[in-house]
Amino acid sequence: MNSPNPTPAPETSGARPSWLDAAGRLGADWWSVIVSGAVTVLAVLDILPKIPW
Repeated sequence: MNSPNPTPAPETSGARPSWLDAAGRLGADWWSVIVSGAVTVLAVLDILPKIPW
């Protein structure tokens, strides 16, 4: 017997979200990991400006 309110099938088109949509779904924790990783790479490569203390 058919149900009175059928639920729609999940989307299976295989379309990938845009880069901005994917970046928007990253949480604050992952953004902090990305930024700290970039700063670490710049420091290891000796690209960061020197701070005269």
